[in-house]
Amino acid sequence: MLRTLLLFALSFLLVLTAVAQGNAGPYIKEGDRFYEQLAYARAIESYVKATELGAVNEHVTKRLADCYMRTGQSDQAERWYAMVVKFLNRDPQEMYNFAEALKSNGKYVEAEEWMDRYLAATSPDGNPRRSNISGFARNFLAHPDRFIVRPTGINTAVSDFGTAWLGKDKVIFSSARNVTTGIERRAAWNDQPFLDLFVAEVTPNGDLAGATTMLGSVNSKLHEGPASASSNGDVLWFTRNNYYNGRSQRSSGGISRLAIYKAYAQGGAWGRVEQFLYNNSEISVGHPALSRDGKRLFFVSDMPGGHGGTDLYMCVDQAGQWGEPVNLGSTINTPQNESFPYLGADGTLYFSSNGHPGLGGMDIHAAKYLGLDEFAPPMNVGAPVNGTHDDFAFIIDQENRRGFFSSNRAGGVGDDDIYAFEMLAPLQQTFLVTGKVIDDDQGSPLFDLEVKLLDKKGVVLATTTTDSRGEYTFTVEKDKEYQVMAELKGRYPGIQHISTDRIERQQILSRDIHLVASAGIWLRGTVRNKDAPGFVDGVKVTVVNLSSFFSESFETGEGGDFNIRMQSNEEFEVLLEKAGYFSVSIPVSTIGMSEGVIDLNEMRDLAFEPVHIGVPIALKHVRWARNDAKLDPIARTELDALAERLNVNPGAKVEVGVHSDSRDGADAARIDQKRADAIVDHLVTKGVMRDRLVGKGYGISKLKNHCAPGVTCTEEEHAANRRVEYTVLSITPP
Repeated sequence: MLRTLLLFALSFLLVLTAVAQGNAGPYIKEGDRFYEQLAYARAIESYVKATELGAVNEHVTKRLADCYMRTGQSDQAERWYAMVVKFLNRDPQEMYNFAEALKSNGKYVEAEEWMDRYLAATSPDGNPRRSNISGFARNFLAHPDRFIVRPTGINTAVSDFGTAWLGKDKVIFSSARNVTTGIERRAAWNDQPFLDLFVAEVTPNGDLAGATTMLGSVNSKLHEGPASASSNGDVLWFTRNNYYNGRSQRSSGGISRLAIYKAYAQGGAWGRVEQFLYNNSEISVGHPALSRDGKRLFFVSDMPGGHGGTDLYMCVDQAGQWGEPVNLGSTINTPQNESFPYLGADGTLYFSSNGHPGLGGMDIHAAKYLGLDEFAPPMNVGAPVNGTHDDFAFIIDQENRRGFFSSNRAGGVGDDDIYAFEMLAPLQQTFLVTGKVIDDDQGSPLFDLEVKLLDKKGVVLATTTTDSRGEYTFTVEKDKEYQVMAELKGRYPGIQHISTDRIERQQILSRDIHLVASAGIWLRGTVRNKDAPGFVDGVKVTVVNLSSFFSESFETGEGGDFNIRMQSNEEFEVLLEKAGYFSVSIPVSTIGMSEGVIDLNEMRDLAFEPVHIGVPIALKHVRWARNDAKLDPIARTELDALAERLNVNPGAKVEVGVHSDSRDGADAARIDQKRADAIVDHLVTKGVMRDRLVGKGYGISKLKNHCAPGVTCTEEEHAANRRVEYTVLSITPP
């Protein structure tokens, strides 16, 4: 696909076909040379000849698969990647590439299998992750009636793509339709004519007609497009191979990179071409998109420091000069490719990506504008605008009703085509939770089984049944807590917890439910955040048998859940730990039990509290009689809990601070020091080493409000100053 070359560095070098005889070696060498020059169409010809001579080796198959994928021939790419992944020394990236080829061919189940293999091979913590490709496909295919899509009347057998508004009644677009005379110049990437910019009329029914070449000095002997015009149609920003004033500027490797240029309207034509400030022969800069007020210019680049592939950037007009390019960040950009930005009238950023969840190839996404040059996490616009192939270059009118996009989907006139659309309903982001229900003993999925979605209080919100693959799916809302539960006779109920407080980026959360036989004893629990929504994954749960001192360790999953088989008639200590949090230790007994479930949440609040060095934590129940330093029973109970925390976290050194209100006068610090010493002494009797404790009586030196001596305040305001706190001073690693 000719459009694909605009995501990468380009070369227009004319190449000669070598004549090789006798064996495959010369053809492989020739294919490698074309490949390094980005001449993928020519490389395919050479590599295919090599395979016909028997060279179906790892190098040739990888190169062929890659060339076919880069030129948009995903069916052939799938065929060759299927061979590549069978090599014993395959790279994990090849599994990713194979999954992408399968997805581009609509084979979502197989794509998910290979993507999950890739994730398992590359997981930094060794924990397998789920790609949810089939779940994403179901989600994005769920509302095909939101758009009416039809091809436009200006498409040709070659590449036509990348519309941009030129006022309300015209569009600019790029095309490889060859209108030159004499020697025809063709791109080595895919053997099509070079791109030029054209103008077409928007018809009353939303079609395009009357395509003509853009007049003036914008088009050259190299590639032009895509472009973006100012709102009043007098200025044009466009992409071209780095060619200016009749000279081609190449990189140190001989590659003609992409660059952005500016042109001005001149009586029906375009001229006075100027270079963009940040063009650079060593990087590509292209796909300009101008905001309606002309103050922000969005574009695509592979400049160093990005997130990978091509990223979206923005420059802001600063008194007539473009400021430094700003990367739009990880909310928008991914390790793959983002391209073709367009800013709608309401500030929504539309762009294409093969890194965000999608249906295959490049998909169009929309990110709502939040203000201050920030955008919400993007949503896939769904079918039928997006499909299994590449969909890109989306533009929409000021009424958010009609527009155009480009695609190389099947059924078009040829290669990339331009499609018109009408949007019948506003875009809506939907979030899903999905997963499999698995028989833990057999390791097999359970189909046609009821699964329930419950809220945080256990109220059933919805029910569904698992499909032939044992999968369930629920629609969920943002910033909620849920439980999913499955039950089967002869099995203990299986429960997984879900928080959707950060679901925008993932869009689909995966929770597999394992059903274990209702025999023996199981310990389960869910660790949640104390002062924030959601659950805590990666908590190390260590179960220590207090008779044999044998221990086993497990980790909580994404929903903070753990499920551990226990021995009967034993005493245990269960320790929960994660760096940056206070550890928790809980005694558990199975004395007298032969089977059943022990829910640790019923025994102890498993809300994990983060450790913040230097931040005071209030002791709410330590109170004093006037001029007294004696601890009452309620205070001792709270201090016992603090002693337990300190004993479970032996690396923590803390200060205990006692404060008075302003009515206690200058002598308050003395009595407060006695109180602090009393607290330290009590903690020492509970096993806390004295060298880990600092007691400090502050008196009235650190009032929390305006209630200084002589100021009239309410009893409630004075009470805010009478307080006891402990502060973690440092943490020594074990």
